[in-house]
Amino acid sequence: MQSAEKRRHARIQTKNLFTQESMDEQGHCLSQGICKALDVSQSGLKLESPHPIEGYLVCLMTVDLDDQIIEIIGEPLYCHQVEKGKYHCGIQFIGSEDEIREFAVKLVKLHHHRKHSTFVQVAA
Repeated sequence: MQSAEKRRHARIQTKNLFTQESMDEQGHCLSQGICKALDVSQSGLKLESPHPIEGYLVCLMTVDLDDQIIEIIGEPLYCHQVEKGKYHCGIQFIGSEDEIREFAVKLVKLHHHRKHSTFVQVAA
């Protein structure tokens, strides 16, 4: 039996890579690492990570299409091990509605750009 859907906003599938830093209530670093966003919405995202993402807050950073670093702060809501060395973690964004919307739009554009780009490898 599946649980009832609790999300307020529709999710868009992505495969964006992030660096993350988890912090405690005093702002001390608990962990750092690379993770992948599996989906994103107007209020949060689901990450896949090789280690659990825990703490009071998490800072997520990536690079947009203009090679600018974009970041957002979120609150970890859950983190479940799905297999050995793989965790799925729900993050709820923290910030103004405009900041969150801009971040989510940039992620979706970045994902679609990468998905539809054609790479041609040229032999030397």
